[in-house]
Amino acid sequence: GDRRGIIYSLEAFAGLAAKQDNSARAARLWGTAEALREEIGVPLAPSEKEEYERWVAQARQVMGEAMFAAAWEAGRAMTMEQAVKYALENVVA
Repeated sequence: GDRRGIIYSLEAFAGLAAKQDNSARAARLWGTAEALREEIGVPLAPSEKEEYERWVAQARQVMGEAMFAAAWEAGRAMTMEQAVKYALENVVA
């Protein structure tokens, strides 16, 4: 039930996906995390914003705007439970 913790975890999984050159997976997870942040009223901390925006911009550039936007919106449409299950699927560390 720790929604804030789930958000941080989803963003961490998104960062891992981005580092593994899986921009589509990262975009979905970031989209979900953003939707959850909006839902509970917890914005991204200013200290995290610069790095977050850099990763998101890199994924957007790799994928192209249309594909990135589609993945982001697919993530935003996920329920929290769906997002957690998706985040845990095929995790390679």
